[in-house]
Amino acid sequence: MLLSINIGVVIPCYNEERRLRVDDFINELSKHSDLTFLFVNDGSTDDTLKIIQKICEANPSRALCLSLSENKGKGEAIRTGMRYLLEKKTYNIIGFWDADLAVPLSEIWDFMDVFRINPDVQAVIGSRVHLAGRKIERVNFRHYVGRLFATVMSLTFGFDVYDTQCGAKLFKSELVSPIVQKPFSSRWIFDVELIIRLLRLTFLQDKSDWLFEIPVKEWRNVSGTKRSISAYINSFFDYITLVRKYLFQGNHYGL
Repeated sequence: MLLSINIGVVIPCYNEERRLRVDDFINELSKHSDLTFLFVNDGSTDDTLKIIQKICEANPSRALCLSLSENKGKGEAIRTGMRYLLEKKTYNIIGFWDADLAVPLSEIWDFMDVFRINPDVQAVIGSRVHLAGRKIERVNFRHYVGRLFATVMSLTFGFDVYDTQCGAKLFKSELVSPIVQKPFSSRWIFDVELIIRLLRLTFLQDKSDWLFEIPVKEWRNVSGTKRSISAYINSFFDYITLVRKYLFQGNHYGL
């Protein structure tokens, strides 16, 4: 059971100046003293860093900033941020949340309720499921491609996850350390590689309920969020890379 809780959430940012909702971040921090945001500026070429600095100035102790000199990709920005939070030895929950807040920050506390109710749960990840009473805005093409993608990933790597790509994930810190020591091999589907690495951790091998997938209450298709054809092509080649690394080469990460 989590008695003393400190939550560190990485917010990866690349050219987000038009989508970073300053007031939402500031207000969430003002309501929760156990929450910290770490904004990782991933080599942005616009005024993203200035917007981040504005948020940090409003709450300098719990709104932190790392700025990478060049664009490394979302996965590497998150990995760098997680390593930074781990080094602080302050946070027992570490995760990441998409900067556009397609999933509202308020849902962090629904995730935290899962940890509190079930002490065996080690990771809580969001899932964009169309259910009555939920506000899920998804472009039909992306939705169907996403379902096909999730099915292929599950069959290939042997995990039962409905939505690997939802940008809202929280983990107990002891899970994070072993999976972020090495860079991800995948730039476009690093979420899948992250789950693969988790599945190969020795201390999770005999546990069946360590991962909990929670349907988010809201997911908005934020203006400016685009998935190009080249992104789908790159994701396919990343998939081949993961198959070679974790299946053909017998790479049992973390064992």
